[in-house]
Amino acid sequence: MPDTVTSDGGGPVAPVTGRILITGGTGFVGTALRAALGERPVRLLVRDPAAVAKLVGPNVEIVEGDVTRLDTLPAACAGCEAVVHLVAIIAETRRATFDAVIRQGTVNVVDAARTAGVRRFLHMSAMGTRNDPRYPYFDAKWQAEQAVMASGIPWTIFRPSIIFGPGDEFINTLAGLIATAPVIPVAGNGRNKFQPISVRDVAVAFVRALDDPATTGHIYELGGPQVYTYDQLLDAIARKLGARKRMIHLPISLLRPVVALARPLPKRLRPPVTDAQLKMLSIDNCSDASATESLIGRPPLDLETGIDYVANRKRG
Repeated sequence: MPDTVTSDGGGPVAPVTGRILITGGTGFVGTALRAALGERPVRLLVRDPAAVAKLVGPNVEIVEGDVTRLDTLPAACAGCEAVVHLVAIIAETRRATFDAVIRQGTVNVVDAARTAGVRRFLHMSAMGTRNDPRYPYFDAKWQAEQAVMASGIPWTIFRPSIIFGPGDEFINTLAGLIATAPVIPVAGNGRNKFQPISVRDVAVAFVRALDDPATTGHIYELGGPQVYTYDQLLDAIARKLGARKRMIHLPISLLRPVVALARPLPKRLRPPVTDAQLKMLSIDNCSDASATESLIGRPPLDLETGIDYVANRKRG
């Protein structure tokens, strides 16, 4: 592939060699991305610098800021060649809504990046993203993508399926449920599909986009090597745990009022699913056009090889 390509605006796009601002750089995916970037210079946007001060090093800067506060972003973007925007939420609170964090947060980062003269913008969206207000998470992701594509900055967008790896929320939450519940409650009929992808493979795909100008202007769906139904996914986790338990399928229509009533409770007492996630179970989270292998240059890690950590979690 060529070392430089021409952006939609007519200017050249070259591999990124300068400083990279990462929003969400201390989170699950951000931590894997920092490892994949090695010694490249990065700047991390964080809300509480003191909490992550130990990350500061020769190639790592910390800057205080919040994607929902536009005034904090110009200084964060200044002097950066690229922005990797990872910040998102999967559940809403009163202060943090999908619209405020995902849509408007992305608009804010895009505006600051454009003003600062950032040359590349990489954005993490989600598989299943669509322009449909019935699915507020996916709709906010779609609106965010529109802001990125309209930015005038050479962009690349990734839409991963569920991401697994040590420290993930999805697989670990299911593992905790399987390990402790006498039976495994399943929201819906268990036939909805997922294509789990390793967090390390997602990180490598982002690095490839930074290095390869030919990825500019593309939306890439990222999935692992195998598609699982929800039931099959639970079975795979149960095998790792050495657990043999019966599944009980619960109609989503019955679960919604339970989830709504439990919302004010502490997190540990709530069901491991939100109302928005219940709605998303009606949409398969897999792709016939996953770009993972072509981007990372090898077959992606399969789920059952990559989730030994759930067994370690049981012993710990």
